[in-house]
Amino acid sequence: MEATAPTTSLHESCVTDTNAPTFDADWQRRAFGVAVALSEFGHYPWDAFQKELIAAIGTWEATPSDEQDSWQYYEHWRAALERVLVEHGLVTEDEMRALGA
Repeated sequence: MEATAPTTSLHESCVTDTNAPTFDADWQRRAFGVAVALSEFGHYPWDAFQKELIAAIGTWEATPSDEQDSWQYYEHWRAALERVLVEHGLVTEDEMRALGA
């Protein structure tokens, strides 16, 4: 009998290459994992995170180009994660400030 590779189960609305997501730094991998895991464990619906990510990217896009930081997808991911954590009562604004976020 031939062995099959284990599959990764992400939330059905999470569209990513589960076989080979790419990250430039370890913190990006951790932020990705935290966002997915907390949603999977029911701390917030995945679409709440998606809406925050869309909003974070939209804010960057609306910033005049001469004032924009360089495009960093996982910086927007991190910002979205921070907002959804606060909105769903997983951390407080004060705790986020204490972390320097």
